Amino acid sequence: MKILWFDLCALPIFIIIVVSLFVRKTTRGAANRLFIHLVIVAFLTALCDVITEYISKGGGDLNTLQMVVGRISIYAYFLLRTLTAVVYLFFLFAITRASYRFSKGIMHVVVVVPYVIEMLLLLVNGFTGWIFTYTREDGYSRGPFILILYAISMMYAIGGTVYLASCRPFLEKGKWAAMMSMYVITFTAVGVQYFHERYMVEMFGTALSILIVAFLVLRPEEIMDQSVGLPTFRAYRQELDKIIKTRQKVKIVVIKFINANDIRAYLGEQVYHEYIKAIARVIVGMCVSEKLSWEIYFEHPGCLYLLLDNYEYDVERAIPGIYRTIRNETRQIMDTGAKLVPRICVIRCPEDIAVRDDILHFGHEFHGLFPYEQVFSRASDIVGSLDFEIKNNMDKILNRAITGNKLEMYYQPIYSIEEKKFRSAEALIRLNDSRYGFISPGLFIPAAESRGLILPIGDFVLESVFRFISEIDMDKMGLSYIEINLSVAQCLQKDLPEKILTLQEKYNVRPDQVNLEITETTYDNIGEVMDRNLQKLTDMGYSFSLDDYGSGYSNMQRVARLPLKIVKIDKSLVDEMNHKDGMTILSNTVSMMKGIRKELVVEGVETKEALDAIEDMGCDFIQGFYFSEPLPEERFVEFIMENNTKKPHITGKDVTRKAAV
Repeated sequence: MKILWFDLCALPIFIIIVVSLFVRKTTRGAANRLFIHLVIVAFLTALCDVITEYISKGGGDLNTLQMVVGRISIYAYFLLRTLTAVVYLFFLFAITRASYRFSKGIMHVVVVVPYVIEMLLLLVNGFTGWIFTYTREDGYSRGPFILILYAISMMYAIGGTVYLASCRPFLEKGKWAAMMSMYVITFTAVGVQYFHERYMVEMFGTALSILIVAFLVLRPEEIMDQSVGLPTFRAYRQELDKIIKTRQKVKIVVIKFINANDIRAYLGEQVYHEYIKAIARVIVGMCVSEKLSWEIYFEHPGCLYLLLDNYEYDVERAIPGIYRTIRNETRQIMDTGAKLVPRICVIRCPEDIAVRDDILHFGHEFHGLFPYEQVFSRASDIVGSLDFEIKNNMDKILNRAITGNKLEMYYQPIYSIEEKKFRSAEALIRLNDSRYGFISPGLFIPAAESRGLILPIGDFVLESVFRFISEIDMDKMGLSYIEINLSVAQCLQKDLPEKILTLQEKYNVRPDQVNLEITETTYDNIGEVMDRNLQKLTDMGYSFSLDDYGSGYSNMQRVARLPLKIVKIDKSLVDEMNHKDGMTILSNTVSMMKGIRKELVVEGVETKEALDAIEDMGCDFIQGFYFSEPLPEERFVEFIMENNTKKPHITGKDVTRKAAV
């Protein structure tokens, strides 16, 4: 008599696995869906095995109903057992993505044809009894060709083992071993049951191996963001790894909410995440209706990555619908005055970008590579451009700049309206790369800040300017001071005053010859350390100016509270002078600053009309291309000497070009 306990134990294991998959939310994605199908097929296989043996174990002649049920369950058992191997193979294809190295047509033939052969053999068995017989007297008995079915199952096991072995470089060691255990454990159980027929351990072995895969390979706690119920950026990165290594063609739709932090702070975490989930649900619904093979991932604070295996699908046709979805799902928050601002980009991999880190970097930065008002963009429109190449190679560029002396200091003269001469200058750093030439500060300064390299660059600026001041005769040139920009990172250094004191003594520079600039952004990051540094430097005799006033959110109370001598009005206010209300805003800004006794420098002056209007407002200093662009040291000295010592009145020139100063 056969022992049913192993099969009976397998049934609740399969049920527990299915329930756990839904509880752990391991249901999204092609691989997860195939795994659910695998568990269901295996469960039905074990159930058929139990039914067959239960009917037969009573002994004696079987009645007609028992014969019918017994035959159906045996046929179903054989078909489902082999189908388990087929589904598991397709699960491996989905989770590794390595199957894309092979022709889909050939793979389907290789996988499906043996199963079709088995189906034909079972069909013929009803007339020949070659595979098995089922009689009233003896119940189930193996036929002479039963080994063919075992051979087919063995072929799937060997094929899957070879395939997994070829995928070893793409998978984590533990997960690879867990997936390989399916074949090791099942093969062992099949061998035991074949030679010891009464021990029905085959399906119990299958249940154990599927359980191992469920809990060691499908681990949603590692890759699922529970706040929105979507796979994380880590999962996206892992999937890209497989795609790149297997050379699969995919399309990636990046949906980035560029004001996500502000909206999340305004709405609160829970409400914000509900909106993200609603948007994702509609996008998934679109993919389902279009019958696409898709995965969707979420990265905090607000970026969705839609990965499409359907490379030929015209995803651009769907972009307007995605944009409408975002607007519709966020209409409630728009009614409150808030608005999620999406930017959408399509990346073709590997046609546009073929390196994982480059794809990740592009997904983070693409919105800054296109005009601000442009909602939809294609990676193909920017990849290959000089700006893209520079941004992609910024690590190498910064490394060459810092270690290879590729940084230079330029100086832009600042004109005194009252004295009709140049009284100061702003020190501006430039990067002259050996491969790409001059790199805009708008590119390399933010990159240096994000990479933690702004401190060595800031140290270079301080050293260079103090050295330059010591080498020129500022009194003879008619200059009072040079302005030096300080970054947030520098201001937060505890030893900043000591560094500056060391340079002061090293180069014999007086504090009144240097004015230190901080920006509104720097002020926003003010803390105890920075506050103390500003006070120490003020006590040492250094003056401060607030740069780029008008580009952020500073108010008069905040400006008045800082130890500032000078406020520099941002170029953006000058650019708006000829627009509606622009002149009024600038004039009122100047009046307020004069009211709290701050000296005013107006930046970005490029025309005679702007100069005349600013003079009439009572500003103190002018900085801009109307008088001079930033100049290297020698040319700057020549310019100042020529204009301050030889000409009683300086005339500038109108310009239309823009400078990133």
